[in-house]
Amino acid sequence: MSETLIAILLAVALDRYLPDRQGIKPFSWYRDWAESIEERFNGGKRVHGIGAVLLATLPLLVGMLLVRYVLGELSSVLRFAFDVFVLYLCLDIYRLGRSASAVSEGLESGNLAEANEHLKELSGKNASEQTEAAIARATVETVLRQGNSLVISPLFWFLLLGPFGAVLQRLSSILDMLWGHRYERFAEFGWAAARFDDVLGWLPARVTALSYALMGSFEDALHCWRRRMGVWSDINSGPLLASGFGAMHMQSCEVLPEEGEYEVRPAELTVVPDAGHVRRVVALVWRVLLLWLAIGTLMEIAHILGIFSV
Repeated sequence: MSETLIAILLAVALDRYLPDRQGIKPFSWYRDWAESIEERFNGGKRVHGIGAVLLATLPLLVGMLLVRYVLGELSSVLRFAFDVFVLYLCLDIYRLGRSASAVSEGLESGNLAEANEHLKELSGKNASEQTEAAIARATVETVLRQGNSLVISPLFWFLLLGPFGAVLQRLSSILDMLWGHRYERFAEFGWAAARFDDVLGWLPARVTALSYALMGSFEDALHCWRRRMGVWSDINSGPLLASGFGAMHMQSCEVLPEEGEYEVRPAELTVVPDAGHVRRVVALVWRVLLLWLAIGTLMEIAHILGIFSV
């Protein structure tokens, strides 16, 4: 097997069996650093935001490349181990599933307050309403989004650019979460962080949305992707949520016979979300991951056997 595929398999295995990183929180210090940069640079203009993004990313990325180069000069084994470790820090598969499962368990036991607390740990915010349906829906949306940002997108950029790509993707996601221009304070300053994340996430989000369709109800997912993704303002969340809801039969995108138009109200689903849908969306993300791992493994086996050789 290729070195890249082995590195991915090892990183996924580490995430599965050492999900808590032995107490290490690899990006918590980075959030603190980014917040200190924002306090000093936020002058309410886009140019300030561009400078802050460069300051928050370039030193770390350059330092990481230097460390990798030095390790490579010492030993190719050390460089490979470094690649695996960096990807392991960028992935967060097991925590995503564990946190979502904790929400579903709280919903099943009728403890909405506990479920909402686990949702806040997962997404950083509470549900809009303290009801089972609202908490379940918010959790499903979060898992569909983070299935891309914490699983498929890091793997995608690792395949293209190695550990540099995986780290770049995670940094852009964190900066968008902290600075994205969703509030007045970041209206102009957060523009660069939001666009940075949009660009890096555009293709992986669509790969993930297609994967949701392949691992769910394909026809419904693509139908909703075409017709409903515009109801979400985020250019990358739209395909993910539309395809994911369609793949899980949670949303109908049929034509309204009396008007001949498609529904455009994003809040309406064809089912009432519950704990079962939370479990199903976690299973969907795992199926997507296993799909791409299987495809990569089969391609490597085919290459070894000479099937693709000319």
